[in-house]
Amino acid sequence: MSKGKCVLVFLLVGSLFAASLVFAGGGPREAEAAVEAVPSETLTYLLYGEPASLDPAFAYDARSNSMINNVYDRLITYPGEDASRFAPMLAEKWEISPDGKVLTFYLRKDVKFHDGSAMKADAVKYSFDRVLKMNQPPSWMMSQMMDLNSTKVIDDYTVQINLTAPYAAALSVFCHSVGSIVNPAVVEAHGGIVEGEVNPWMDQNGTGTGPFTLREWVPAERLTLDRFDDYWGTAPKLKTVSVLLIPEMGTRVMMLKRGDADLHDYFPFVNIPDIMGTEGVLIKPLASFDVDFAVLGNRGPLAEKAVRQAVSWAFPYKTVIDFIYQGYAIRSTGPVPNGMYGYYEIPENKRYKLDLDKANQLLDQAGWKWPGAPGSGFRTKNGQPLEMEILVGEAAEARIQQALMWQNSLTKIGFNLKIREINWAIAYKTMRNHESDGMFTGWLPDYADPDNYVDATLNSANAQAIWGSSYKSAKMDELVDEAKWMSDRTARAALYKEILELAFEDAPYVWIAQRNNIVVINEKVKGYYYNPIQPIDFRTIYKVAE
Repeated sequence: MSKGKCVLVFLLVGSLFAASLVFAGGGPREAEAAVEAVPSETLTYLLYGEPASLDPAFAYDARSNSMINNVYDRLITYPGEDASRFAPMLAEKWEISPDGKVLTFYLRKDVKFHDGSAMKADAVKYSFDRVLKMNQPPSWMMSQMMDLNSTKVIDDYTVQINLTAPYAAALSVFCHSVGSIVNPAVVEAHGGIVEGEVNPWMDQNGTGTGPFTLREWVPAERLTLDRFDDYWGTAPKLKTVSVLLIPEMGTRVMMLKRGDADLHDYFPFVNIPDIMGTEGVLIKPLASFDVDFAVLGNRGPLAEKAVRQAVSWAFPYKTVIDFIYQGYAIRSTGPVPNGMYGYYEIPENKRYKLDLDKANQLLDQAGWKWPGAPGSGFRTKNGQPLEMEILVGEAAEARIQQALMWQNSLTKIGFNLKIREINWAIAYKTMRNHESDGMFTGWLPDYADPDNYVDATLNSANAQAIWGSSYKSAKMDELVDEAKWMSDRTARAALYKEILELAFEDAPYVWIAQRNNIVVINEKVKGYYYNPIQPIDFRTIYKVAE
């Protein structure tokens, strides 16, 4: 892919209602190399932040999901890098009823949990009911289409899911880490299920059927994964994956250049020049469905739409894309990414761009006063200062630079932006507790449907549950819910256009860019593939000899 381009060529998942389907064969094995290699024992992987949790029912960040997806399996998955269709995993095959409301999964009979016990249908029901009972951030993906009566055990190796309403993206939900199957006996031995609460033991441990087991998690230092030799599928070639948590970007760059680290995905754009040209190190810009944005808490001064619009007019979009993303991104004007069904782009002559005159005009009209001469100091209104604190992840150099550039622009409209670097593991909790006003973050898709983006960001319940945002619009909630269940694709696309226009008007987020995933990888590492809908798959990776 050429620099500056973010061309998306991924086909979208078809409608659930098209037909009853039965699948067999395929799977992530398609990504494996056809040649026999001399494997190295350990892959050293640089993770770009600390996971928040290893519990599939609680974790809702990309760093956590990348670990969960290698320790746990799901009923179905995607075949390698293809995001347009599904492949068997714990389910050998499945059927969908003509009305799209009943999904029947036929399970493999040779699957063991990491403790050696057999995985059967009761574990599937336990896992899905657990997600619904705990009711943590990712649970909405299931609760929107399921309840505690949905999952039925037909026999030891057959599970039936009765959806509360036919949902076009239902199969995609079961590919997400929230659909991971946990070991009921182990969970019950370590706190069980407490309605509405997390399980601290599950946060730090793994009890799945996946290709790797969790040996250890040393906070702020490393996670170590070991090959599960009784894995039901093709065993990993790697014996160990050493996941290093190194906040200093300079150290990460040096390790990659020296060959002390093998792979770093989501590599910061600002550091590409630091590693470019290094012998034996490859840089791969991969087209993604990932969008970056700034969450506005929609409280304090940001409760006013005019203030949110003003700060949106004060963001240096073009400079950020050209110099911070190094051209490996395109402009976003809303939550749905370019290349996905439901995408609508705000026209060039209407979208937000850096326009300080327009931002100042909005604030003047809204009654925010300068302390003296215009252009000096920070505005106030009824004794309230015009300010916000924004969270930026530690060592997230690109986002730190964006925050500093935005801070400089906001100063010119009398807005005081306070920047706080924070550990990723507590950033989301801080926002959800309303202990800060905003954060720089992004959205990596759970599944390839526009509902996954708009429901997660614009639905008022999820805006709070996921991002800690107080944004609430009755009209938006109504539109999002209507579009979710609509089966007519043309009419549904028209609804998403209306949703994205309202999101532009209300400005609850500052939409920045749809970016490439920059992967830096040692040339000795083989078998890596990228799927825009799911995290890294260590099982297919191996290393060749010198």
